[in-house]
Amino acid sequence: MVHSDIQALFAESLNELKLTEKQKAVLNASLKLFSEKGFDRTSTSDIAQLAGVSEGTVYKQFKTKEGILTAIIGPFIQQVMPKAATEFTNEVTHTSYPSFGEFLHAIIKDRMVFALNSMPQLRIILHEVITNQAIATGFSHLFENLIVGPLGQTLKHYQEKKQLVDWPLDRIIRYVATTVMGYVLPAALLHGSVDIEHASREATEFLLKGLKPA
Repeated sequence: MVHSDIQALFAESLNELKLTEKQKAVLNASLKLFSEKGFDRTSTSDIAQLAGVSEGTVYKQFKTKEGILTAIIGPFIQQVMPKAATEFTNEVTHTSYPSFGEFLHAIIKDRMVFALNSMPQLRIILHEVITNQAIATGFSHLFENLIVGPLGQTLKHYQEKKQLVDWPLDRIIRYVATTVMGYVLPAALLHGSVDIEHASREATEFLLKGLKPA
């Protein structure tokens, strides 16, 4: 499955916006530094140095670090996450799995790898989702698109084959997502590690019991 690099997807998304090269350089550098050092420990001087611009240019374009963060969040929610979701769901529709169990394990493992590889960037977004209602709404819309898109159609296929409980699709996706995050979030918050092979199989075993048709 696809494991796109979040930083690369972000840079690609900036190229689709009406931004100057300096603005794109500042935003790319900021995301990298915020991910590596944290928002509070990153200075505008650090950003300017990595972006190859003067510190005055950073202030002129974005006024404050908070202004930079706001400029990062917009493309992230509106373009980066939908791009990542589209790549993932397109792969789902072009791969055949003989059973729901094999399909479930494949997507769980894939999303664990994606989340852990992207965790430095996702920590930034997670904080904003918790504190910003508009961003939370953006994620809600992304969730809705998964339900009506290829992922939802694949789940319906396994429901029709009587391999998946006949629940509403949003309930099933939420059930899977919260289980995956139950493994990923503690590692993210505590800067720990996860044995993905073990965790993905354990999560699959747990979910199969809960999602088994009556």
